[in-house]
Amino acid sequence: MMPVYALVDANSFYASCEMAFNPKLAQRPVVVLSNNDGCIVAANKMAKELAKRFPINYGSGGYHAAKPTSMMFQPYFKVEKMLKRFNTAVFSSNYELYGDMSARMHRMLGEFSSAQEVYSIDESFLDLSGMSQWNLTEYAKKIKQTLHQGLGLPVAVGIGPSKTLAKLANHLAKKHDAYQGVLDLTALSEPVVDALLRQVAVGDVWGVGKKRAQQLTDMGIQTALDLKYANVKMLRRRFSVVMERLVLELNNQACLRLEEVAPAKQQILSSRSFGQPIRDFDLVAQAVASYTARAAQKLRAEGSVCQYISVFLRTNPFKSNAPFYQNQHTYGLVYPTDHTGLVLTMAKRALKRIWQPGLAYHKAGVCLSDISPKGAMQLDVFAPDPKYSANPKSDALMTVMDQINQRMGRGSVQLAAEGLADKQAWQMRRALCSPRYTTRLNEVLTVW
Repeated sequence: MMPVYALVDANSFYASCEMAFNPKLAQRPVVVLSNNDGCIVAANKMAKELAKRFPINYGSGGYHAAKPTSMMFQPYFKVEKMLKRFNTAVFSSNYELYGDMSARMHRMLGEFSSAQEVYSIDESFLDLSGMSQWNLTEYAKKIKQTLHQGLGLPVAVGIGPSKTLAKLANHLAKKHDAYQGVLDLTALSEPVVDALLRQVAVGDVWGVGKKRAQQLTDMGIQTALDLKYANVKMLRRRFSVVMERLVLELNNQACLRLEEVAPAKQQILSSRSFGQPIRDFDLVAQAVASYTARAAQKLRAEGSVCQYISVFLRTNPFKSNAPFYQNQHTYGLVYPTDHTGLVLTMAKRALKRIWQPGLAYHKAGVCLSDISPKGAMQLDVFAPDPKYSANPKSDALMTVMDQINQRMGRGSVQLAAEGLADKQAWQMRRALCSPRYTTRLNEVLTVW
């Protein structure tokens, strides 16, 4: 039985979430900013088309992916004038809204297939193997209609005999309006598929990064079609077996299977840039405590424990008139743990080790590493008995905290070390944030 995969991808996900709760935005350009309202990270189709019609050279700066001729990933202050000129709606990142909409989208997609891989916040692979007798184009249109009717989210659906071709079909479905967001490569003849692959630059093939694309181009492999018919053995010698699999996937041989269960994380990182420079140790300690509590909660949600806790701190690297400082310190534990209290104690010790007074700090973060599944623990005969690890009372306390925060909202119960919400001067700046329509009762959309 030939495997068949579909990739369902929400169009301009962050911007589409904002538009789903404000239909008037359908006639306006919409962009979403990154943390602290820094850079453009999402834009709807209208905003992208305006940027193409009125190109501006923004110079260097912004995210690593930023191009001087594109507004995407550019600092907001560079783009602000152009956005105002076209009455663009600008939003801060509303992660609570996007996360909840993502969960709803993936849950609805799971009803269309017996197997699903949640690939990212706005992408899912579906296994449609065994449905080759169906009209998969009509099936994909039904998926689009269901998501649009249920959530107001526009999506594109690409279908192919491998995950790489499904991803490529999705790319083409978005690029060409004639496909109306749906393209089934399994319904096309090979010459037609080859003609489509010829339109795709090799750098746009899933799994080919920027550096690898340049190397392939230097070898005369400029399109997806060139890569499909390239010498597999030569590419394996030059690169790796990963490149060989990629070529086989382009030749209808499915080498990548669905990962229905996400692999366990190797580390959990929780960090943010501050809304303003912070010089006060107690405020930075509050921020570190908050990040630590969040990371520990994620650790327990995965049923895991960690062995090492790292804290890092830095000033703003873009402030040329101020000294730059960054440092990190790591503590190991005798017994692995998922207890917020113990992790926080070690994090505060690490912070004190790297703290330098008199500096204006820009960012801090916590990293939990050497993560393993929580289970039976071997005690050390030379160490004192653990107080927080493998302790039923401590586990019960953490379970109650997590249940209350899950039911009543994040932060309903928190450690005193995290500080009070209205005093958190270090919190991320989100001056243009929309209401959290789906996760806060007092912010639910009112319809008159």
